[in-house]
Amino acid sequence: MSFPDPNGASVPGHAGQAPSNIPPNSNRNTPSDPHSSQGAQGQTITPEPRPGQVAMNNHTSQTTPSTPGLLAPFDWEDFQSRYEEALAEIDKDELAILKEFEGLSKYFNVWASSASARDNERATKRLQTRQRYVSLSEENMAQKQKHYDEVLRAFQSALALLSSK
Repeated sequence: MSFPDPNGASVPGHAGQAPSNIPPNSNRNTPSDPHSSQGAQGQTITPEPRPGQVAMNNHTSQTTPSTPGLLAPFDWEDFQSRYEEALAEIDKDELAILKEFEGLSKYFNVWASSASARDNERATKRLQTRQRYVSLSEENMAQKQKHYDEVLRAFQSALALLSSK
């Protein structure tokens, strides 16, 4: 399969595959070892640029036989404007998320303060209940002590009556 070159010539092979005249594991930049088994047949020569073939920065392009042609110059201004637009959009989304977070945090603060106030109110009621229980227990204990004191006086008076006879 061959691809057309921008200058009209056809280039053998296709993208990602070495041309058929270059061995798969050969190094294109260095000549092969003359003592190797391949000898002069395994050595490939990098083609020189064709006349009229000029790359960016007015340098001649260095294409390999597997490349279909020159790359178009990259539009950095367009890239920068798209990048800035994407950042602006993301910034706008982030601000919306922050506003939503702020609103939700207000709801959370209201909920937390109401829960805290309710817990404080319940704690106060528990304290009052415990105080009432202790107070009633103390009164009950005082009544029992008074009753036992009366029973003790009754026994003492009965013993005094029995011992006086």
